[in-house]
Amino acid sequence: MKKILTSLFLSAAMAIGTIPAHAEDGDPIRYAIWSNPKGTFHPTLYFTDYDRAVIFSVFSRLVTLDEKQNPQPSLAESWDYSEDGRTLTLHLRKGVKWHDGQPFTAEDVAYTYQAEAAPDFPRDRPPFVKYLEGFEDYSTGKADSLPGIQVVDDVTVAFTFKAPYAAAFAHFADKPVLAKHIWDKIPLKTWNEASEALRNPVGTGPYKFVEFKPDQYVRLERNDDYFGGQPRTKTIIFRISNTQTAQSELINGELDIAEISSWNERDLQTYRDAGLRIVEQRGTSGQYLPFDTRNPKLSDKRVRQAIIHAINRQAIVDRLLFGHGAVFNTNAHPDSPYYPAGLDPYAYDPQKARELLAEAGWKDSDGDGILDRDGQKFVFTLNYPTGNRTRELSAPIIQQNLKAVGIETELVSADFNTTLAILQDPERSFDGVLMGGTFRPGIYDNNFWWERFTSPDLTGYADAFNSSVYPGVLRENIGAWLKGVNDEAIRVWLYIPNQGYVLGPKVTDYESHPYEPFAGIQNWAVSR
Repeated sequence: MKKILTSLFLSAAMAIGTIPAHAEDGDPIRYAIWSNPKGTFHPTLYFTDYDRAVIFSVFSRLVTLDEKQNPQPSLAESWDYSEDGRTLTLHLRKGVKWHDGQPFTAEDVAYTYQAEAAPDFPRDRPPFVKYLEGFEDYSTGKADSLPGIQVVDDVTVAFTFKAPYAAAFAHFADKPVLAKHIWDKIPLKTWNEASEALRNPVGTGPYKFVEFKPDQYVRLERNDDYFGGQPRTKTIIFRISNTQTAQSELINGELDIAEISSWNERDLQTYRDAGLRIVEQRGTSGQYLPFDTRNPKLSDKRVRQAIIHAINRQAIVDRLLFGHGAVFNTNAHPDSPYYPAGLDPYAYDPQKARELLAEAGWKDSDGDGILDRDGQKFVFTLNYPTGNRTRELSAPIIQQNLKAVGIETELVSADFNTTLAILQDPERSFDGVLMGGTFRPGIYDNNFWWERFTSPDLTGYADAFNSSVYPGVLRENIGAWLKGVNDEAIRVWLYIPNQGYVLGPKVTDYESHPYEPFAGIQNWAVSR
């Protein structure tokens, strides 16, 4: 067991390397984000990648991920497992301080993850806490303590699971640690309403929060006491920009770093001609069209399968991403070691789509080109957010594709947070919503809140793969689960855009990699 666990999790004897002392580099670094953050700068409550960018710069995590998705030390310097693989003990870094000067201890770690299991936790529970010893009694209020999390001493904390749990490190890498001395004063059930605390985060990360000007920017300042060494640049500004103006802002020196929003070769050449550097990586975020599977029009999986067949996903990659992306077919990145062979590829096939729709009872009975059933036309409302140009341009392509198989599609656009609210409200019905999300390495679960979907069969697979750390068992069970998701067609898996960044000519020592875009933020600098 120990050998297997060591091979899976590296047993972490490594420490973070010392970061060079501040070298009076240019200031500030201005990093473009495409939409206004929601202002939920909280490690366990955030929803959007725009909030996540701020959170991952302000807060520290127990572990980070390397380029092969292995956990690396951060707040946790090392770790070990018990003989039965059920208890994971983390040994924490000494001398770490919160941005307000208070000491970081194991109490903060225990508090952060125990809150996710508490009865009043104001968000969907992550799968992680459901596998902790004593979760059921604690989450329902029958017990006042959670035996699955134990503080051993100020720098040691232990997590005990009902069975060996493979995804613990994935959760630690995804959810930073919050400050108990701040959040313990706020009733848990009101966390989402604690605007003052949410918008003034206090972390242990390389940068301190200074201010958030909605629709303008988020300003961070260097944490001189950062445990990894003093960051090189004093100020980081996450500037809210848009894909239409970012190119000129980069060329004019108003921005220093921005994600690539267009892979058009003409745009790339414009950057090169201006002396800007382009960094391209494998994408880590998928673009989706989630279905409300409770919706009577979409409850038959044949209809959902038909819609996937009707959409020319490869054409979207070729036309909008200029080939800089990939199509995928289930709830995992194709680079995942558990991504199975033999998935239905849902090739673009309008005739197959028409056949499946006919089997489900949808036919054009009056010859007007629109399918109907029981006197109702098949009208599909497609909601999509503004802010991501490629996603915006994909909406009319999808509309055209669906029209070709007899589905009338109405397009409705709104800002990102308004569109996200459709999915966040479990009582609200919808047809489809264009949305994107970052893959979380090592996390596979049945929390289908986007799709309003449940399945006993898929839940069974999840219980199996979350109860083992053996690679062979994981590969078999996760693969079977991913095939089941593929067959149920709970969403349209549209495309994975390659990840790219444009760097201003004076940006130095930039480093990032898939899943850790801010891995080296403390080393970034500009010379002005």
